[in-house]
Amino acid sequence: MYGGRDPKVMAAQLETSHKIMRKEWDRIKQDSSLRFDLASAPNRCGITFCGKPVEEGKIKVCSACKMAVYCSPQCAKLGWWSHKINCAALKRDGENILRFKTILKQFPWTDIGYDSHGDFQDQIVLLSFSLLGTSRAKVGYWAMNVRGDAQLASAEAFDAPWRLLSEDEGWRLPKAQIPSLKLHDSDAARPSFPPTFKETWNGYYQWRGLPMTSPAAILLQWPMTVYACLKELGFEPCFPVSEPRRKLKVFYVGARDEITFIPLFGELALNFPNTDLDLVMFGPSVRVAVERAIARGDTRSLRPCVFEYTAPSACGGGTVRVFLDFDPAQEYYRPSRDPTEHPDAIIALNAGLGSYISWHHVILLSSEFGIPFAVTDYAQGSLAQVRMDAMEQALTLTLPRPKTTEQIGYQATLKKVVQEVQIVDVEATCTALRRDRPVKFNQFMQPNCKISAGCFAPSANNAYIQVITPGRRGKKADT
Repeated sequence: MYGGRDPKVMAAQLETSHKIMRKEWDRIKQDSSLRFDLASAPNRCGITFCGKPVEEGKIKVCSACKMAVYCSPQCAKLGWWSHKINCAALKRDGENILRFKTILKQFPWTDIGYDSHGDFQDQIVLLSFSLLGTSRAKVGYWAMNVRGDAQLASAEAFDAPWRLLSEDEGWRLPKAQIPSLKLHDSDAARPSFPPTFKETWNGYYQWRGLPMTSPAAILLQWPMTVYACLKELGFEPCFPVSEPRRKLKVFYVGARDEITFIPLFGELALNFPNTDLDLVMFGPSVRVAVERAIARGDTRSLRPCVFEYTAPSACGGGTVRVFLDFDPAQEYYRPSRDPTEHPDAIIALNAGLGSYISWHHVILLSSEFGIPFAVTDYAQGSLAQVRMDAMEQALTLTLPRPKTTEQIGYQATLKKVVQEVQIVDVEATCTALRRDRPVKFNQFMQPNCKISAGCFAPSANNAYIQVITPGRRGKKADT
């Protein structure tokens, strides 16, 4: 995920970057007319095995999408086999830049995030709130580099599920700017019930009683994107509360940063009233966290419950429980062939479906068994990289003869995946793979608009939602 880079080197580089930002902040914070003057990362060739810096006047871009960056016509030609899969999607990403900026404009604090080059830097926003740092002890949930990535090996990160922070310790914001879950007190300011709010950040802030000056959306994007994904799969809020109580089990695959701020997912108890929602997190970081807890004697379970929250009855009485889980026999989650072990839905945030072959197991098995499955990603180009056609060809033994080393390696791995999965109903699964998968712009994405060094298309955490395997629309209750 980080190309094998040394975690200590990464941490040192991040700390250096923070020092530069703090120095710039000291220079401009008293003069609102000034902008951050940060050295922009050089444009780089978009081909992974090249990645050379490209001078401004020598950049080559794809003639069709105008988004993909190359250092030479030769690299553009070599990269076409991979790029042709997501070329059209990258073009659509470029056309959506105003939509990214519209989300940013909902908040008064995002203007400070644009540097002198016009690039948006979310770390500048954190700095303006004194929330930029690397330690949970200092900046709570906002800590950078104190995240759940196994390669960063942070004790703070992996022990976080068992060392929960209080709201004040976690949010590090004035009380009025915190989306508090302390709603059981008689004098608590509770959101109105039922939870009918305009599905934008502005609408949600109004419903939750938050001022738009609060940066809470930067973190609330995680539970609110889970909410948005479940709605896309047909799981609507369940009310009135006189109806039978719904039980909903959701497998949250690929969790990384999220294990360091698990209490935020209590927000879902307000979004899904009259529901017992079990959110089960999987991922390499989850595995490390649970194994550390077992070694310490904090748990004996391979699926411990690390958080539980029930909303007041006046808010619908929804309950959220968060579990951590892993299979000792394999590194990544794979749906079981036993239907009794299937969840009601699978979600994966910022999944990178086109980047990691391990997702192919989930795609194939969720397609075979009809398990509702939705993902988000930074850009439509990333979603389009999911090689559904190639998976169908592998299942039907019709893969074309490979022409490059990259194709040889990919096809060999794909054939291995198909052998491991052992699809029974090949025809039905192939039909599912051919299904049209429209992409939805996520109004609860992180307010951001990043431009990467190898591509001109805008991106942000959880920017787009795509349903891989649809659920039953209008599904309300599994009692």
